[in-house]
Amino acid sequence: METTTSIWKSCFKYGIILGLVSVVLSVLFYVMDLMFASWVFLPIIIVTLVALFLLQRSYRDTYENGYITYGRALGSGVVMLLYSAIVGAIFAYLLYAVIDPGLVDKSLAAAQAKLEAKGMPEAAIEAATKVQQKMLQPWVISLTTIVNTMFMGTIMALITSIFVTKKGNPLIDNE
Repeated sequence: METTTSIWKSCFKYGIILGLVSVVLSVLFYVMDLMFASWVFLPIIIVTLVALFLLQRSYRDTYENGYITYGRALGSGVVMLLYSAIVGAIFAYLLYAVIDPGLVDKSLAAAQAKLEAKGMPEAAIEAATKVQQKMLQPWVISLTTIVNTMFMGTIMALITSIFVTKKGNPLIDNE
């Protein structure tokens, strides 16, 4: 009788790999002082899409005998993203609380500069800054990282799962 591995166990290493990819990107942008550049979002999305596709395909070929339904592909992608989000949240906490506690102030300064560039009144900028100060705590940033990763990642998994899906019967098609 064939034993099956749970999707949680089989996707663990893939999720950790995806999380490490996001950490490497974050470190790269941090070192290059591009953490608050608005265009950084695009390369992150592209790299995440490619990595997620490759990891889902590897999951399909390793654990699903080369065949996977759309729902199973989506499920594996979401599980990978959950593990990745946890890795990213731990890194975000360490970055803002331990590695560079001054990053919160840099983030506030960048946000203020964007608001000033839009021509917002000084009173509105001060009010927005007070709210942002409360939200820019390391633990809040970590929770936000998980929520954002899961939201955006699920959208990405909906897309990549289309291309990973492979229908067929492994008993008949193996010849």
